[in-house]
Amino acid sequence: MDDDSPTEMIEQEPAIGETELVALLQDQERLAVSYRSSELAEEQRLALEYYDAMPFGDEEKGRSQVVSPDVAEAVDYMTISILRTVVSGDRVVEFEARDEGQEEAAENATEAVNYQFMRGQDGYKVLTDWLQSGLIEKIGVVKTCARKEMKKRKERLAQVSEDVLVSLMGEPGLKVTAATPDEMGGYTIEVETEREQTCFEDITIPSEEFLFSARLRDVDDIGYKAHRVLKTKSELIAMGFDRDEVEDLAGEGTRYDNDPRSTARWEDEGNVPVSSMPGMETVWLMEEYANIDMNGDGVAELVQVFRVDNTILSVSEVEENPFVVFTPFPRAHRMVGNSLADKVMDIQRVRSVILRQTLDGIYLTNNPRMWLPKECETENTIDDLLTVRPGGIVRGSGAGGQPMPLNEPFDVQRGMAMLQYLAGEQESRTGITRLNQGLDADSLNKTATGTALMQAQGQQFEEFIARNFAEAMSRLFVKKLRLMIDAGDPVAVRVDGSYRSVDPKEWTPDMDVSIRVGLGSGRKDQRLAYRSQLLQMQQIGLEAGLCSPKHIAGNMFGWIRDASLGNPNDYWQDPEEPGYQPQQQQPDPKMIETQQKAQTEQAKLQITAQTAQAKAANDQAKIMLQAQQGAAKMQA
Repeated sequence: MDDDSPTEMIEQEPAIGETELVALLQDQERLAVSYRSSELAEEQRLALEYYDAMPFGDEEKGRSQVVSPDVAEAVDYMTISILRTVVSGDRVVEFEARDEGQEEAAENATEAVNYQFMRGQDGYKVLTDWLQSGLIEKIGVVKTCARKEMKKRKERLAQVSEDVLVSLMGEPGLKVTAATPDEMGGYTIEVETEREQTCFEDITIPSEEFLFSARLRDVDDIGYKAHRVLKTKSELIAMGFDRDEVEDLAGEGTRYDNDPRSTARWEDEGNVPVSSMPGMETVWLMEEYANIDMNGDGVAELVQVFRVDNTILSVSEVEENPFVVFTPFPRAHRMVGNSLADKVMDIQRVRSVILRQTLDGIYLTNNPRMWLPKECETENTIDDLLTVRPGGIVRGSGAGGQPMPLNEPFDVQRGMAMLQYLAGEQESRTGITRLNQGLDADSLNKTATGTALMQAQGQQFEEFIARNFAEAMSRLFVKKLRLMIDAGDPVAVRVDGSYRSVDPKEWTPDMDVSIRVGLGSGRKDQRLAYRSQLLQMQQIGLEAGLCSPKHIAGNMFGWIRDASLGNPNDYWQDPEEPGYQPQQQQPDPKMIETQQKAQTEQAKLQITAQTAQAKAANDQAKIMLQAQQGAAKMQA
């Protein structure tokens, strides 16, 4: 799956020669769906033209030529809605460990893959292009790859002795670019280091550049897949291909070919001549994936072939292809489903026709055709009638007649009623209603329950497409995970404002993947409300021993991320950080005062009770003494 560097050649002697391999691949290229002459290519071209609200080709001069942009409105609304659902949360895709003890590795993999996708590149641009392509052209294609590149770093060192300077000048991979003597007898030097680094990249592929076998059910099924892209010879040499072999390739004359989709995509620019500067000649590079028995053992292996016309640049065996396909409305047993544009294109056509006829009717009503008697016509009369301006003069002759307007009946209400009907039809097909857009002024007159039900009905389409897009993202992230494991380089990720290094070698490629969008809980305001309700339940659960401070901290950290308030560590302390000590809750001063008064009163009551007990005992002793004395007197 390496896009920019050829992998190792197949070790065994191939059973298929280069000429035979070229013939097989060229035949597969010719038969591939999505090629320029296929029915799919024509449908995709038409969808692109409808999105740009291009004329239909049957316009008449002097008549209305307006085009209703229904496809663009539906696609743009759905793009904004789905992207808000996908990128508003802290995570879209999460990896889950299958074995006990791998939870930390799964957590690190989730952070690293999400970080590499969104921050290691322009991830938002990748998502936008990928989603919009699927909504317009039935499928959106992304290729994930890893490439090696040399990274240079400059550093300034002060007070370096001459011996150290000499040793640095002989250090491999290090270059001394400047050395200036200082006042202390040493040198201030600038050094440049160069090291190899693995870069992970996700590339959105235009539909005219992606080729695949007919009747393919899934992009990972057995079959032919290829990326046909225009490259300069300098780029091919930088990818690691043999320089002499690349320079012998025949170049192309223009930057773009005559594919109808490319023509529709770049219609505002046209063909751009290629620069004649050395090394900037362009060629069509075919990155092909096909199942071929290269070693003659009877089992077809998946091979990656880089080819330019009849020249094979490299052949290598790979485990899987790098492509991921998204389709907004999947069809059973087919890789290519339906697009959102398919549901709106016919409505755009009909609405445009009705709008044109309505406007033409208004034009004719305000500027009707004229009945011109022959006897009043001069050489200027027709020109004066065709020149429409307020207070204009029509020159004629004789008194036998004058130009008379031909009043034609025109009912604008019928056209408006038809447009209203088509608007409702579009809402039922796409789920994009004036209610969930906040555009229906009459919704204030409806009941709250009815309005909520209509909004929920419209959001079903958004949730369905969001779930399909998230599933495609999960397949992309799984392939990206395997690439990072194969590369094995430590990855620095930023988690909650601090950087840490994770080792992909500790991950397992068979982790489970969970999706966190597309089920009605992906919107930011909904998640914030759910987290607030959950926090109240967690407080009760903490007293009952059903949750711990770690669980509450996870919810509070997620609340800060969803609210886009910055680093959660600026607001909360992580209970798992070293040195964390839960602070004892400080009692209320009024409560302390009340408790002290109660204790004082209790002490007074105890003293009073003790005094009463002592007095009663004293009185009892006196009575017993008097009784004893009385008894003694009686005896005497």
